[in-house]
Amino acid sequence: MLRQFATFSIALLAVMMVISSCSDSSTNSTGGNPPAVPPETSMAMDFSNFDAQSKAPNTAVQAKNNFGQAVVRAGLLKAIVDINLALPRAFLKAASESDVQYNENGEWEWAYNTSKEENDYGVRLTAARDQAGDASWNFYVTNSNLGLEDELFFSGVSMAQGTTGSWSYYSLLDAEGKGEKVSQITWAANAENDLSLRLEVVSDRNDNLGDYIDYTFEGTTKTAVYYDAGKNQETTLEWDVETKAGSITAPGYNNGDKACWDENFEDIPCSE
Repeated sequence: MLRQFATFSIALLAVMMVISSCSDSSTNSTGGNPPAVPPETSMAMDFSNFDAQSKAPNTAVQAKNNFGQAVVRAGLLKAIVDINLALPRAFLKAASESDVQYNENGEWEWAYNTSKEENDYGVRLTAARDQAGDASWNFYVTNSNLGLEDELFFSGVSMAQGTTGSWSYYSLLDAEGKGEKVSQITWAANAENDLSLRLEVVSDRNDNLGDYIDYTFEGTTKTAVYYDAGKNQETTLEWDVETKAGSITAPGYNNGDKACWDENFEDIPCSE
């Protein structure tokens, strides 16, 4: 799972930096009002609470400590999320801040194209709405240096109310598996502190088929559950965004029992 988009992410990140400064801004309202671009939170899992390790006492970041153990797991989850979602999330942000055209195919389209050093680059997001008001999304990329010509990178659906939906991600650079769906997200974003997402691997090319991360944010509590399908093991991190207190339940640590820390990142008995 960690390697799904590593190579492609590096290449497209450089392209996004170029395209963001060279975008067109024309608008055509023939198709009426376009659907709202799904929020960035539909692709976001925030583990910044564990950055507090840099401010915590030295004993709080050692691997023998409950919070230190959580930091290690959170770092792995953050890497998985960033590799899979950082670039799609960046484009959603750019699209939501840009103008849109209604194209000849009856779709709303956000598109950027540019050339640099004899290479052509482009990204294109399209949306089509059905009779129920639900929107279908497709994101395409062009990179002549990588041999990509309007290739589908991710697609999705957002329901009419705009607070629930799903995303699917596709292989781009693997010649044998090009176009294969490799991971997907289901999401619900009712408010900034009322979120739920599941990122799941649906390809077995890297022996991660069935792995998933469940992420929820309710009130002031965030929870991340990582399921390793190959080992049939589950790791759970739970933390309060205000107090910074939390817990970890992980195979191979504390006999698999829940282990907790307080607002000072020090070990404490769990109340449950």
